[in-house]
Amino acid sequence: MERFVAKLIIKRLRKDMKEILIRKASKQDLLAIQRLLSTYFLDMEGLEAENFVLAEVDGQIRGCAALVNSRSHGKEFLEIHSIAAHPNFRGKGIGTRLVRYILAIIEESACDLYVRTTVPQFFEKLGFEKIENSEKLLLWEDCKECEHFEKCMQYAMKYSHSR
Repeated sequence: MERFVAKLIIKRLRKDMKEILIRKASKQDLLAIQRLLSTYFLDMEGLEAENFVLAEVDGQIRGCAALVNSRSHGKEFLEIHSIAAHPNFRGKGIGTRLVRYILAIIEESACDLYVRTTVPQFFEKLGFEKIENSEKLLLWEDCKECEHFEKCMQYAMKYSHSR
């Protein structure tokens, strides 16, 4: 009986799962991106719609993440910025698919990718590693000037292709 119930639950889960399309954003997606980011009090300061990749479910944008070229102290690096999934779609693999898409994009350049996050365990599952606060200071000038740096809730993480 238990085996039957488990199979039934799996069938229902598969039936309820929708196809998630990952694609690059365009200017026409700007309002939907802003709306999604505002759910988490994230902004798009310094970002363009073209920086984003989107997760679409049934033609609706349900997730986004930006890949940006950052520069600090003369060093250029890539960073995942402003990643979000619609609250009703969290835990459905949207964030994972967005990050994997970004990793595939940068694979040819074989460069390191950084992120600042309050959810390090999510990025650890995808192969990112925490970096020391001293390295965080070298990468992000805004961290150096932040009055809350010592109590910061954001972890800096790095994904390296050269592992």
